[in-house]
Amino acid sequence: GWVLRNSPTPWIDVYVFQRDGSAALLRGENPYALTFPNIYGNGAYYGPGMVANGRVLFGYVYLPLSLLMVLPGAIFFNDVRYSQLVAVALVAVSLGIGGRTKSRLGLSAAALLLLLPRGFFVLEQSWTEPLVLFALAAVVMCARRRPNLLPYVLGLFFASKQYAVIAAPVALLLVRGLSLKEFAIFSGKAALSGIVVTLPFVLWNPHEFYHSVVELQFYQPFRDDALSLLAWYKHSHGVTPPVGLAFVGALVGSVIALWRLPRSASGFAAGVALAVFLFVAFNKQAFCNYYYLVSGALLLAAGA
Repeated sequence: GWVLRNSPTPWIDVYVFQRDGSAALLRGENPYALTFPNIYGNGAYYGPGMVANGRVLFGYVYLPLSLLMVLPGAIFFNDVRYSQLVAVALVAVSLGIGGRTKSRLGLSAAALLLLLPRGFFVLEQSWTEPLVLFALAAVVMCARRRPNLLPYVLGLFFASKQYAVIAAPVALLLVRGLSLKEFAIFSGKAALSGIVVTLPFVLWNPHEFYHSVVELQFYQPFRDDALSLLAWYKHSHGVTPPVGLAFVGALVGSVIALWRLPRSASGFAAGVALAVFLFVAFNKQAFCNYYYLVSGALLLAAGA
């Protein structure tokens, strides 16, 4: 809270997207039909054709669930980041509960999560990974305590951010002993919850939603400052590697997870960490917020 109060307007576009997107939604306007001020003064971070007259030509860039999750912070504190702060606190609580019922490992994992040095920076900059981590923690909790809610919460996890879907194969670690019919019902429930929170925004303006959430990803340039092996390779050899390696990495991570990890909530969290880590490590854009999610997922695996 001290960090947020003493950095009220962080100089990063992610904060602008969430601040203006939530304000638009509260006014009854479509956040995916917005344009945002270009705080960087150039279009280097957005790709060709995405900037004109000092504006970035796309709307809210994340899935609707993340916007709905930051609304309480915007309403009660006039700062979306307080929702992310609460999300981190609740993840720590979930780890603490696990620790009290099983071992001290959960309490240790909770302490580590709260004291991750980069965690303060992630919150200050308003990156959305705390929200994704919260959704993952909810999946872990339901898998252990409320299995009847598991498919619905799993669907919300996949709807929390675009790249979450790369961990879909790892979800097989959560289902065991199901017949084909039961698995189909489980999958249908997961899909239903994701559709319920996403489809209204799609139908509001399909073109703008697709442009902001999907199409924009193809315009994003290769970032030489990315914390990834691809950026390192480009710096070392002067050659830009194929960006498709990120999806290969995620697939390899999922295969290893299904092969070696236990079929449990802990195995699922560890599998998500592995798939996301390899996806980010071989990506054209990779920064500390993604590795924060990986660290949090590993702590959830330990605490579960």
